Amino acid sequence: MPEFTRKPLEGHFVLIPLSLDDDEEIDFDSIGLSIALVGASGASGCIVFGSMGQMTNVSEREFDAVCSKAVEAGHDAGIAVVVGSTAAYQREAVRRACYAESAGADGSMLAAPFALPVTPEWAISFFAEVAESLEGDMALMVYNYSPLNGVNLTARMWERLLDVENIKAIKESNTFLPHFDQVLLSISDRVNVFSGNDPSFFHASQLGAVGATGFFAWPALRTGNRYIAECLAGNHDDEWVRRAFAALQNLSSAIRQPDMPLMLSHEHGYLNALAEMGGARAGAPRKPYRPLPPEALKKLRTAAKPLLALEAEL
Repeated sequence: MPEFTRKPLEGHFVLIPLSLDDDEEIDFDSIGLSIALVGASGASGCIVFGSMGQMTNVSEREFDAVCSKAVEAGHDAGIAVVVGSTAAYQREAVRRACYAESAGADGSMLAAPFALPVTPEWAISFFAEVAESLEGDMALMVYNYSPLNGVNLTARMWERLLDVENIKAIKESNTFLPHFDQVLLSISDRVNVFSGNDPSFFHASQLGAVGATGFFAWPALRTGNRYIAECLAGNHDDEWVRRAFAALQNLSSAIRQPDMPLMLSHEHGYLNALAEMGGARAGAPRKPYRPLPPEALKKLRTAAKPLLALEAEL
């Protein structure tokens, strides 16, 4: 398994919303609060500027300021900090990754450029060239999310990337089982694989995954941390673990019902809403994106009740 110069990328890494005020300006105090909540819960780390964290919706100046704030807040809280460096074009992705490394981030999560689809060969070259631009202290977490950029990183493609220095983790958000399982069976013994969400870690951890990006667990962070730890320990048949998995999976299923807003268009709104259930102050996403409609928010809160019950027991 990979060795890390800075804090290791493994365990429960919670997605941080981009907190905005009513004028759509960044609320740095609220970003600090979110990271402090994650640290106080006992999670291993956090991720800022994931796709749900509005990585596409900030200027260069704003990216740098949020990155610096997140690294400071995360290290004050004693957790690892991963800063997303995905951008619309390669030069900006390199700039973001280099800034995150110089700011002291433990890792940077990187997807292929978005806007127009890239070819598989371009994607492989892109990841290698961004990695080569770094000093070597910060780990790269390569992010597979085909709705963003039109490319799916197959197990065969991963095999070609594992020799690239600094690529030490992957976030696999394609949970279609024939693909998901082949990736895990092919590479999980050589790189730290993260499931793209917390419910899917129940399955992924049995095939070698060592981390999960937390989203659904925001209303019950301590429950999410225990669930990830128990799965890592192999306690999948434990009654409490199965209750936690069911609560997380039911929340995931509730979001994907036909009468709920489409996840791909409202992912910022879903993250912000769930984070606020956990005590964060996220605000509304930047336009043209919108918060969840009141009726959808009501259904989301109802679906989160089993998780909140588990949290109350801890």
